[in-house]
Amino acid sequence: MLFLQADEDLLPSEMDEIWEAVLKSSDDSSRADIDSFVQIYRDIDDLFEDEDEDVDGSISEPPITETPLVAVDDNGLDEELSNAFKSICDDSGLISKDKMKGWEEIESLFEEGLLGEDEFEELWGNAVKKEDGMMDAVGFSSFNVALDDLFVLDDEDDEDGDDNNKTEEPSATAAPPRAMVVEGDMPPGVLFSQLANENNLVGKEELNLWTELKEMLDDGELLESELQEIYDKFSTADSSGKLTEDAFLQLYDEIDTLFEEIDDDDDAEEVVPTAPAPAQIDSSLNQRVKDDLLAFIDIVLEEDEEPCGFGASEADQKQINNIVQVLEKQPTNMIVAKEGNVERFDLAGNWELIYTSSSAMKFNQGLSGIGGSWPNGKFGGVRQELKATKFLSDMEYKERIEVTPAIASFDVSVNGLWDLQKSVSLFTGQLTVILQVEPDRVTYGGTSTRADHWKSLGPVNRLDLSYLDDDMRVMRGCTSSDTLFIFRKIK
Repeated sequence: MLFLQADEDLLPSEMDEIWEAVLKSSDDSSRADIDSFVQIYRDIDDLFEDEDEDVDGSISEPPITETPLVAVDDNGLDEELSNAFKSICDDSGLISKDKMKGWEEIESLFEEGLLGEDEFEELWGNAVKKEDGMMDAVGFSSFNVALDDLFVLDDEDDEDGDDNNKTEEPSATAAPPRAMVVEGDMPPGVLFSQLANENNLVGKEELNLWTELKEMLDDGELLESELQEIYDKFSTADSSGKLTEDAFLQLYDEIDTLFEEIDDDDDAEEVVPTAPAPAQIDSSLNQRVKDDLLAFIDIVLEEDEEPCGFGASEADQKQINNIVQVLEKQPTNMIVAKEGNVERFDLAGNWELIYTSSSAMKFNQGLSGIGGSWPNGKFGGVRQELKATKFLSDMEYKERIEVTPAIASFDVSVNGLWDLQKSVSLFTGQLTVILQVEPDRVTYGGTSTRADHWKSLGPVNRLDLSYLDDDMRVMRGCTSSDTLFIFRKIK
């Protein structure tokens, strides 16, 4: 006991209190019997039990570590998810992709911009394991788990920590740093699309992501002052002080000109270069924009391995739309050059659909919808023949339905009439040219039916003609200007 008091682990007042509380020997009140000594030992020992104490000295209760039980149904869904699943599944207990998109939870995430189309497609693809492309209860559960994971904050504040001593963590919603862009064999228009910001502009910050340009600056092949001079020369075209696509292409050309290797033969007569005529410049720029558009579409088709851009992401669709907007403004566009006075003969010929952003065609899995409903079948592309004579204006679609085995593949034909009409755009209020199609019959195999009740053809029967030249045609939806149909002329 003495060593406890010496170390002040046991205060004299505490010892006196314990002593007074026990019974003393009947013969000598200054002494304790064996029973009292045991009681004193226990009381002192109790003072030094290894207990967790609160600041105010009270003993804390041990934390409850058991997780409260949550009632789940036979499918492993809690009550909330179970009710949601039952509200959107069919009689077989399965959910289609369209039903899932129509679920109010998903609709609200789309509307608020918290969930993108490509993110939804990835979640859906990971959760659906059934061959028929339908989602069961297990898939619904895994879909929602993955959906929740999208909104989990990786770095949370420590509530018990000292705010003054903590290093501020980056916001969970802050955009991640962008990766460097290697030009390689990339056409300049595609390079622009890779560098451009969310407003489809390129500033000095975005130029710093261009790997080859950074190497030129680092190696001293191009001076910062030279780059700044070229940048200032073209950036004034936009009020933001950044480069539009047209301006970027001009900057690209001027930098490229600095590094042209000129074979200067001493005996060769010096040739004074002449400036190209304005018409040549327009034609060259138009061709470059077209090449960039076709190159970017080829990249999208190669990555997604689906015809006509059916698998294109929202970002890819936006970039294609941006390039088309530049193409539509070129003076080589017949719609511009002829001030809308194009004739049926200008469109006559065979055309192949190379890209569309039409949600209706994607939903129907093709033009007619037969590819998606045919056993082992899928949409394989579509061509359109427009005939124009003095008296006739016949039209025919040829849609390819690819079937496994390939020998069973077949074509769906849609024939009818077509004509051009002048109208006023709902979006711009300007005069526009409309390609009006009146389908007559749909024929495939030994079946031929009237086309007037064929709903899947509706979205392509009336389209704005926004760009036309000898070998390319672009049309936009009359009620949705972001809906594109890009055709290329074939021999």
